[in-house]
This record gives sequence, C-alpha cells and structure tokens, in this order.
Amino acid sequence: MVYSDEFSSFLDQHRTNIFIVIAFVISSWLYNKFRVNRIFFPSKCSMRGKTILITGGVSGIGYETAKDLLQRNARVIIADYNMKKGREAIEQLWLETGCEKSRIRLMKCDLRSFRSVRQFVQLYNTEEQRLDVLICNAGIAWAPELLTEDGFSTVMQVNYLSHFLLINLLMNKLNECRPSRIVFVASGAHRMVRSIDWSDAFTQFKSFRIWGIYPMSKAFTLLFALKLKHTLDSNDVAIFAVNPSWVWTSIQTPMREAIGLILFLICYPILYALKFILAKTPQTGARTSIFCAVEPSLQHSKDLYFEDCKVETVSSLCTNYALADQLWEISLQAVGLPVS
Repeated sequence: MVYSDEFSSFLDQHRTNIFIVIAFVISSWLYNKFRVNRIFFPSKCSMRGKTILITGGVSGIGYETAKDLLQRNARVIIADYNMKKGREAIEQLWLETGCEKSRIRLMKCDLRSFRSVRQFVQLYNTEEQRLDVLICNAGIAWAPELLTEDGFSTVMQVNYLSHFLLINLLMNKLNECRPSRIVFVASGAHRMVRSIDWSDAFTQFKSFRIWGIYPMSKAFTLLFALKLKHTLDSNDVAIFAVNPSWVWTSIQTPMREAIGLILFLICYPILYALKFILAKTPQTGARTSIFCAVEPSLQHSKDLYFEDCKVETVSSLCTNYALADQLWEISLQAVGLPVS
C-alpha cells in the first residue's frame, strides 16, 4: 500500500515529463517509419539475362540489394572475404527469393589485399561470361588493423583502392556487355573533407577526425566516379554514386576496437539513441543502389550522385576535375597499374 501511494505521488509530480517522453518516443517511431523509411521506387523492372556483381553482399545493404535483384530475375554474384558468412547468406537468399541455385554465386574476394582482388578477377574473367552491372557496395568505417599487407590504410584500401583496382581489371568485361553500369555506394560523409594532403592520401597517418579515414575514402570514391563518368560518358558504361544515408548495419561492428573504449562508451549510446529516430533499415538503404542499377531511363543520364532515388549535389571538392585527374594518377601507382 505504501509503495502504491509513493508510485501515485511520483506520477502526479512527474506527469508532464512522462507525457513528454512518451510523446517523443511515439513521434520518433512514426518519423522513422513513415519519413526516414518511407516507400520509394516501387518499380519492378526485370533484370532477366543480366549478371550483377556486388561486393560485400552478405549482409546489410548489399544483402538487400542482392535479394531485390534476384527477385527481378537477375543472376547475382556476391564477392566477399567471409566465406562462412557468405554461404549462410546464400542459403538465406535461396529461401527468401526461391531463385534457382544457378542464379546466385559466392566468390571470395578480400578487399584488404590487392593479391586477392587480382585472383578474383582472373577467376571471374575465366568462368563468367557477362558483367552488366558492378555494384561497389563493400565498405568499412573503422578497422582494428591500421595497415594492410600492401601498406595502405585498411579503410582506404577496402573502400576505395581495391574497388579502383577491381574496376580497372574488369573494364574489358563491362565494355563487352554494354550498355553496362557501375554503381558506387558513397556517403554524405564526403562533405567533411575540405582539402587533400597528397603526401598522406592513402595512409592517412595525419587524420585525427573522430570519423577517421572514412570521409576521405568516400571523397576519393566520388572523385573516381567523376573521372569515370567523364571518361566513359560516350562509351555506354553508365556511372553512378549513391548516398544510402545512415543505415545501421555491420559497418559499425569494429567501432570499439578502432576508436578505443572511452570514445566508444561516449559515442555508442548517442548513436544508438539517434538510430531509433534517423537510421534507415538496410532494405530502405538499398533502394537507391537498386534504382541506379535497374532504372532504364538512367542509362544515358548525365547525373552522377543520387540519394533517395533523386539527384543530389556533392561537395565542390568532389566536382574538381583537376583533383580527380591527380587522384587517378597516384591511384594507378598505388595499385600497380601502368600510369597513363
């Protein structure tokens, strides 16, 4: 009885605050469901006869992209380093889509290693006849390992350099299958980059941002996309970059190891709370990638950057053709390709 009286008293004293909290939680949920994760691009364009390669397609945005494309009757090849997780993803995709087993393939490609990328491309070019769409989806925000075996920042190599090498090595296959497309999964984080220190471009030892190397890797991705768009404009290989916005996926997984326990204890609860309001589901986050991969009207589009299936602008730095040319030259050197 005493506890009941105390509880009633507590409710009376804090009724307004409790109402505000409940209203905030409900409105946040409604905003996330009906605004952030609203339905757009409901098109069901068929991709029958098309072969689509997705890097990092075993979870998150990549998995949802693969699932949608399989439902459009495409043949989907997933390139990933984690074969155990990949086989589990393939089994799940079979169950969810009911597709024929011949329409989905898992191939090993570790983007932390140029050697692995080259082995993957050699096998792909030998065993696969087509490449109609390449979706450069794989990416990491943090990495416990500072440098790869090739001597570059792990984040930079996974997000940018290995995709640079992959595309250059697969370009003949893309040209053979024209009209073809390349879709980069970029990020709004590129706007954080104000300048480039070319002496530290791929190691980023001088980077002290809380987001680390991730923004720079995405800025380089956009400059690379800009260069390809300009170079391949009349070649019927369409180039697009997409911002999926904030999607709560496995990209956050190594956060604690990468930024340290103290920063993790400060940042993670804040991010988790914001997730409830602002984060997209992987299914929603994948829609713009799918849109740029399948929408017929985009094949000859002059637009490069998309968000929520609409054209968006990029930072002024990422529209600088001189920077794109400079990045192209040093990237060729970094991955061991002939300098033009």
